Amino acid sequence: MEARVTTYSQVHRLRERMQRAEVEHGQEIRADLPGIKVSAAASAWLGARPGSKGEVFFCNMGAIRVRRVTIAGDGRALPDEAIVQGLNVVGDGTYDLLNALVRSNGNLHVIVDEVTQVVRTPRIREFAGTIG
Repeated sequence: MEARVTTYSQVHRLRERMQRAEVEHGQEIRADLPGIKVSAAASAWLGARPGSKGEVFFCNMGAIRVRRVTIAGDGRALPDEAIVQGLNVVGDGTYDLLNALVRSNGNLHVIVDEVTQVVRTPRIREFAGTIG
């Protein structure tokens, strides 16, 4: 399933997590993004090919861990829009993106490339955030 950002993805949560990690506008970083939820896209429910499209949700995303800054930032405000590129998963669930490439110029661009690991989190961890 190819996962994409939609209007329901809660991009403001990604932006908040990036601000807490002190990521700046214009930076390019390698980072770990834990707790990205992927669900079948609504279009899949309405007759599109099953399992082909998914929606990314940042609502329960954990703290971003910056591994390395590859391009310095300029200190301006982070963009409000996001794109996720190259995130293909086996099905609905929560995933950690380890060593993802993140660019913050024009939009928040999360790139899953050949060095990024996509790790499905155990279901018990998925529900831990909903208790309490």
